[in-house]
Amino acid sequence: MKFLLRIIVFVMLINTQFTVSKEINFEEIKSMTSSSPSRALVEIDLLLESNSNNHNLLFLRAVTLTKLEKKDLAIKTYISLIEKFPKLPEPYNNLAVLYAEQNKLLEAKQILEKALKTNNSYSVAHINLGDVYTRMASDAYRKAFELDESPVANNKLQLINELFSYSPNMQRNNLVNTGSKSEIKSKEQEIAELNSFVERWKTSWENKELDTYFSSYSRYFKIKGDISYKGWKKTRTEKIINKKEINIQITNIKYKFKEGFWFVNMSQAYNSGNYSDKENKTLVIINESGDYKIIEENTEN
Repeated sequence: MKFLLRIIVFVMLINTQFTVSKEINFEEIKSMTSSSPSRALVEIDLLLESNSNNHNLLFLRAVTLTKLEKKDLAIKTYISLIEKFPKLPEPYNNLAVLYAEQNKLLEAKQILEKALKTNNSYSVAHINLGDVYTRMASDAYRKAFELDESPVANNKLQLINELFSYSPNMQRNNLVNTGSKSEIKSKEQEIAELNSFVERWKTSWENKELDTYFSSYSRYFKIKGDISYKGWKKTRTEKIINKKEINIQITNIKYKFKEGFWFVNMSQAYNSGNYSDKENKTLVIINESGDYKIIEENTEN
């Protein structure tokens, strides 16, 4: 199985501190940038002929070029703006976004660090730097999974997917945040789903519905002893099928999430007619491509 991580990009929220010249109607230009970027670029370039060092115009030029998908020119404009005004954090920030979109994560990281040197309280740069580190981590986890299909790496990738699912968007006119974030399940929702999963696992065991029962387990399920997964399935099948009836009661269920795994602790009472026992059981559950799977099962009498 090859697991593909959705690309993480950045949502910009710029609160620019640039000074505004009274001779230039920036609100009109900003409006034009959204409604007619090609016309806005012509107007901006005309204004720059007599205002070549106006940082607002240079910034809007880069934003407009980005909107027109002329990102290489936008990058050059941001670089020029940074050279002329090295103490403004916003151009660094937007430049880093463009680098990240080109998968130049190291360059994006370095640029964001420079942004924070100009203004360490610039929260957007801190957030974006965190996203860059997360993207780097996701690449490392994906590589680990491709090498040996590590379930731990797979689970961490799933967690990153759930936490970071941004739509590509850069702040256009320093005013509007249109980025959308995918809905993240609440802890209560996830526990409810886990509860249903555990109940389905128990019921399929009682009813000897082997396909459903085994589908609850990860193919990376940790098996005790020197036995293959195929051998474990064969042994479990024989034990389940040969029982006349099976009754299981589960009580005192507790859920704990740690390092990408759900630990489900419970008291289990098992009865199959001529045999019964009571034990404390812990199911270690991971999320594999959107489905819960048991990766480890521990008991304590």
